[in-house]
Amino acid sequence: MFGSPMFLWALVAAAIPLMLHMFQRRKTVLTPFPTIRFLKAAQKRSSSRVRFENFILWLLRTLLVVALAIAFAQPILRNLSDNSGWLSRSARDIAIVLDASYSMNYEMDRGKVWQICKDAAVQTVQGLNPGDRVCVYVAGDEPLPIIEKPTTEHATVISAIQGLECQQGSSRLEDAVAFALHALAQQEDKRAQELFVFTDGQALPWQGFRALGEDGSTTNKTENTAAVKITREMRDSVSLFSLLAGAVTPDNAYPADVKVSPSLMLAGQSARIQVRVGRSGPAKQISIGLSVDGQESGSRSLTVEPGTEKPLEFVLNNLEPGVHVATISTPQDSLSVDDSFQFLLRVRKQLPVLVAGPSDSTKYLRAALAPGAADDTVRQVAPSEIESVDLRDYQAVFLCDALPLSGQAIIRLESYVNNGGVVAIFPGDAADFSSYGEFQMLPALPRKATDIAVADAARALKRLPLQPGQQVNFQMSLPPGTIPTVALKRVVEFSELTEHAAVLVTAGDDTPFLLGRAVGRGRVFIFGVAATREWSTFPLTAFFVPVVHQLIRQGAGASVQPTHLVLGSSVPANESIPNFREDDEITTPSGAALQIRDNGNHNFFIEAIPEIGIYTRTKASGGTAESVLAVNTDRFESHLDPASPDELGEWTGFKKFFAVTDAEELARVVEEHRNGRSFTEVVLWLALLLSLAEWWFANRALRSRKGATENLKVSLSGKVTE
Repeated sequence: MFGSPMFLWALVAAAIPLMLHMFQRRKTVLTPFPTIRFLKAAQKRSSSRVRFENFILWLLRTLLVVALAIAFAQPILRNLSDNSGWLSRSARDIAIVLDASYSMNYEMDRGKVWQICKDAAVQTVQGLNPGDRVCVYVAGDEPLPIIEKPTTEHATVISAIQGLECQQGSSRLEDAVAFALHALAQQEDKRAQELFVFTDGQALPWQGFRALGEDGSTTNKTENTAAVKITREMRDSVSLFSLLAGAVTPDNAYPADVKVSPSLMLAGQSARIQVRVGRSGPAKQISIGLSVDGQESGSRSLTVEPGTEKPLEFVLNNLEPGVHVATISTPQDSLSVDDSFQFLLRVRKQLPVLVAGPSDSTKYLRAALAPGAADDTVRQVAPSEIESVDLRDYQAVFLCDALPLSGQAIIRLESYVNNGGVVAIFPGDAADFSSYGEFQMLPALPRKATDIAVADAARALKRLPLQPGQQVNFQMSLPPGTIPTVALKRVVEFSELTEHAAVLVTAGDDTPFLLGRAVGRGRVFIFGVAATREWSTFPLTAFFVPVVHQLIRQGAGASVQPTHLVLGSSVPANESIPNFREDDEITTPSGAALQIRDNGNHNFFIEAIPEIGIYTRTKASGGTAESVLAVNTDRFESHLDPASPDELGEWTGFKKFFAVTDAEELARVVEEHRNGRSFTEVVLWLALLLSLAEWWFANRALRSRKGATENLKVSLSGKVTE
């Protein structure tokens, strides 16, 4: 076809050279000469050559006029496979998918990749004809429809694109593409269909396409949407244009992850901060800094190879009790969103403990837990008060000869353990062994108490090694030089172990002394002796104190909240926020209230953490806000590994796949695909070559052409020989 077919009328001018050659009058020169037979022969040879030269000149001049006429008519080779016509382009349905992952915030000389892609998307919409329809989807952790169904309201679409903000998480392009193609497929009238993907060219968002089945389809399901498919028919019929606007060789350094040990920190302890630092780009030395509560606390330098993560460690000493906001940072680079990593350091002065039981059964335990401590560190209550105490305020609960308990108290204790608490039970003389059957969370049921003969009283305590699959463990800490032995007077005999339970310590070779069981996130321990010296010498030994403290620490470790969470995480509020209560107000970094769902039975759930940064809590009773959550992006998106257009074409499997690196090239490729390939430039070059050939041949003919008399030869005697 032709872009300007009206110029084809100029082909009529191709007759002009023919007319000039046909009606050209030649001058006849009369030369009197007596002998004409030689002239006739020379004239015959000259006329044949002239006619051949004139034919060549006519042909060149005709082709030149034809080439010029065709060039002005703008010849185009149009692809008719998408229902385009010869004279005009048909209406189209297009879908736009914008990658909104945080790597799109990469700063280039032309600006951020996100803004470059938005501008290119706007230009794409502006280049549509009035009848063309367009829909817009954003690719994030979940596909987000901006313009769900194709519409001809282009101004509305442009306004929606310009108002988009880059998200803070990752992206899955295959999900957004699937929903966009599904929207195009729902249109009743069949039009040419095109899909535009605007991204930075990193390989990670495209990885989902590599999971396409052999039949050319993939099923993507989300919680709130039905399954959609990318079928083979879609990939064969829809043209996919992708703008890869990111850097060809991106340069980015980032803190990938942070781990804090010990998980439970007390005042005066040293904290080890283990950091993994990653890098994309050439290897070079970078500086990593640690700050606590806004104050610089350390700095390290290391060289990280491209595409790798390297470990690093900081040590913090003498942290004051409280919650500290800590930050690991790398030098600012082109992707500043991942240059820092925030986490919380929770340091406790002491571990609050609740002791339930008669005073004479708990006096040794209270002295071991907090000798001379403040009243709020170790609290003693009567067993009947357990159902009225908020157990979440305590790191561990010790029951010393406290049975039997009410049903409500048992329910509260079971909920407390499931949420990460520790319950340690010392038997006693007052409890009937049948009352232990009401506890469904015990490692084993006590059957009876057996008196031990004096000759067999001395027993060595032995910690059993951890068995495969064992979920509960006990690290017994003893003072240096201490021999772990006790003298038994009475000891409890137990039934068989329950699920997830184990014997941790024995008195002698085969007498269970300490049993434990993992229940939910918490632990339940039961001793074979009472906490009084009437049963054994255990409360008087040097290892009574470290043993009970170790139980508290193990419980505290099980219930320690994470130092940081990942954006978009779905977690129980009871596990991630210390001592969470339903009347607490949790505020996001932007100042909005965090939505927390009540699943019943005091189980609260955070469906999806919406922002990165530090979240704070304000209690209903008032007081200053305290930091409770530190949220960072998932650093997989920081691996800036570009994918080549050939790789993307292979992964996606689209029959018509076009990948370009700048908006101008995208516009050219789209125009060429829609309207066909223009051959105007080629025809103009041909016209130039024809004009040069015509000029050279015409001048050569003029220089070499001779008259009839000039072709005659005369001998020395004056005779005409030829």
